[in-house]
Amino acid sequence: MELDVIGYNPHDGDLVHYEPSVDAHTWDTREARYAKKFEAARKLIFSEVFSWLPPATPLRQIAVFPSHPKGRDTIAGGQITSIDEFVAEVRSKVIECGVACRSAISENYPLLRVLQLSHCGYNRAL
Repeated sequence: MELDVIGYNPHDGDLVHYEPSVDAHTWDTREARYAKKFEAARKLIFSEVFSWLPPATPLRQIAVFPSHPKGRDTIAGGQITSIDEFVAEVRSKVIECGVACRSAISENYPLLRVLQLSHCGYNRAL
């Protein structure tokens, strides 16, 4: 079992698991697959990845699909978001950081840093 993206913010306790997919399965098939993926992730996250966290720690699970159909917001107990919605959220958070000369995103995150430079600039966006 692999976990695609998991993150934990120790400042606010936010624990999130993103499970992206570009499959073309039916929603019934997706529901069954994601029920298994999300359940397995809940076990692994608390037993192997963040073993110091209490299992009662709230975990947000988010399925990322090519599209987010109107009126369908959950799958297997997790949220649904589209690739475009996810990218827009990342872009928004990067833009909040502002210009790189004052608040550079760490070079440990090269893709986020490139987004910062492309959207905010080093001194200003052109």
